Amino acid sequence: MLDDPNDVEQRLTVGIHGTPELKPEEKVLYLGEFRERVLKVLTREQVAERAIYPEIEEALKDSRSTRLLLDGDIKYDHRGKYIQLTHKYNKTYTMVNDPKLKGEIGLAVVSDDAVNIENIYVAE
Repeated sequence: MLDDPNDVEQRLTVGIHGTPELKPEEKVLYLGEFRERVLKVLTREQVAERAIYPEIEEALKDSRSTRLLLDGDIKYDHRGKYIQLTHKYNKTYTMVNDPKLKGEIGLAVVSDDAVNIENIYVAE
């Protein structure tokens, strides 16, 4: 018995191009993460400021947060203070180096599950 022609075509497409990615246009804005999993974000400019944003520290304290994502193009002098916070709260961090990234997001505190927080942006 032959497979459905649409099924065969779909299998060939997946074999050639890989599994289709969900919401790729969203993920390039939030350092590779789904918007619904983001607790708080900072722009690259905000990360470069001398002070640590208390909203980021609060987000890292949140039991739903699992890790911190940082844009790999940000200088260590600017991101180091946030890396230290991950150690303080026993969270992990990931440097994201992807030329496909768009937007101004430089840092994101994220969860492994959907948290659906309405306002994820920190005011300057």
